Amino acid sequence: MSMKQLESFLARANGNDNIRREVEQCGGDTACVAKVGLRHGHKFSAANYTRWQREHK
Repeated sequence: MSMKQLESFLARANGNDNIRREVEQCGGDTACVAKVGLRHGHKFSAANYTRWQREHK
């Protein structure tokens, strides 16, 4: 479930400059990205985000 939430959040961030800036301000802090996602209604873990990054490089 959380991978779908993550992918949904990333798609939303891609189309929203404000969310994208929030993610960029996190730098490499995956926990920060997960918190940004949660603030915007998407629940996923930092570990899921790390896994997604590895799979999409």
